[in-house]
Amino acid sequence: MILNKDKNIAMFVENYDDVFKFTIQFPTVSNTVYGAFITLKYVNKGINEDKNEGYEMKVVESIINRAVEARRRYILVSCISTSNVASHLIILSEDRDCVLKESEILCSLINSLTNNLVLCKREKPGRVFELLKLCFSGNTFYNPLSWLLTVFLKRIRVAEEPGVRLYHPLPLEWGYPDVDASKYEYLFSVFKEGSIRLGTIQSTKIVAKLKLEHIQKHILIVGATGSGKSTTASIIAREVSREGVGVFIADWHGEYKELLRDLDNVAYANPMDGSIPEFLNMKSIMEHEPLAFIEILESALELTPPQAHILEEAMKEFLRRKIVNLHEIDALIDLIQNTPLVARWIAESREALIRKLKVLSSEYLKVKWSNMRELPIIRGGIMVFDISSIPNTRVKKILVSIAIKSATLKAQHNEIAKPLLIIVDEAHNVFTKDNPISNLVAEVRKWGIGFIIVTQSPSSLSSVVLKNTNTRIVHALKSTADVKTILGLLILKKEYKKVISSLKPGEALVVVPELAEPVLVKIGLFSD
Repeated sequence: MILNKDKNIAMFVENYDDVFKFTIQFPTVSNTVYGAFITLKYVNKGINEDKNEGYEMKVVESIINRAVEARRRYILVSCISTSNVASHLIILSEDRDCVLKESEILCSLINSLTNNLVLCKREKPGRVFELLKLCFSGNTFYNPLSWLLTVFLKRIRVAEEPGVRLYHPLPLEWGYPDVDASKYEYLFSVFKEGSIRLGTIQSTKIVAKLKLEHIQKHILIVGATGSGKSTTASIIAREVSREGVGVFIADWHGEYKELLRDLDNVAYANPMDGSIPEFLNMKSIMEHEPLAFIEILESALELTPPQAHILEEAMKEFLRRKIVNLHEIDALIDLIQNTPLVARWIAESREALIRKLKVLSSEYLKVKWSNMRELPIIRGGIMVFDISSIPNTRVKKILVSIAIKSATLKAQHNEIAKPLLIIVDEAHNVFTKDNPISNLVAEVRKWGIGFIIVTQSPSSLSSVVLKNTNTRIVHALKSTADVKTILGLLILKKEYKKVISSLKPGEALVVVPELAEPVLVKIGLFSD
């Protein structure tokens, strides 16, 4: 590479086993040294950069102290632009073995001083020229020394300005492509209009923000147990409620009370404690959507056609008699038990149906359905429907399905606060192929309802649900079938298979319709 054509000065970088050979040639003499090129990286500790400032200074101080003590030559290169930051340490010596030894000592020192929050990665010699080119891109590549001087002078001026915080630019962990200038600008333009904050994009300070439009077009959040998907859903619930949107959360495992404990706009409904959402109205569905009611129970309880027929006849009789002194399920069981026997097959199907329905009865659950307190959803409020203490998965599926159907019915008739966001945890238990509720995902936008589908098993979801979620947030997945489902859904390159399986808790690939490829985001709360 020619540094100065007029003065015939040139610089050469060559591979030399596990180090690089660095030569500066003048007209009458040349100077050659060996070098190790090290990239300094943060282990991803979240979006709170206040905690990182002390470690950044320790890195710089350790390099300076070691240089003085060992009389070694180090170059600390900070590549700073409007689009990206990167920090590299170059160790130079006429002795190749000294370079290798010194790189091990210095990296060990940095790791120790920063409690392994800043790591060293010695780059392969073949990568050195590529990294230098990234650092000194464009016209500056032809005069890197003057460019570096300009950059550091700018940093000095910034540091002297009162109220301006100075950061040593250590990017996040490697393993995901860095953001170049053009991509940075485009990402910034995509996310700047949003108001629902998710976290920060990898190796940048861009805040990934969704728009209400993304919420209304449904969001899919996937991830294995412990990957952070419920935390992500709770963060979106917080942000959306600030925008005046009502939020309903079907809490399968009782996690959201802890996740939302610091908010004062959250109401908790739990049928085992005597409270339910106001819109959980079985009688309303039986009157207005009798077929949907039958199909929900048929799907969750795995009813045979004869059992479904008996249930339908009992429901018609219930509505005809206008029974008010019993809860709907208890009344249906009573009606079915007293159905006259016409044939033997009816008796067998009737007894089997009663056994299946009893898991919903007041007696089985030890609750009084008819005495439940009904809690309303309000604009800007969050309703957590905690079903974690209900012992039967089928009952949970029925209650969540009926709640969703009831909410959509009320939305159709403008009897509920809108817009409304419905978050369904462990959604693979609800949005199955045979549950009619799955089809609602394709219809409810026009009624002011958006869904967040949260699941650890996307491969178990109905294809209708998968296809009708426009924004996808992918945490770590381990199951081959689930990873394959996501790769196919998002039309991602095969290289992303490794990325998806190696994501750390709280990290996620975020895919929005405006982007052709996902971005890596560290999910986190923001202090206001």
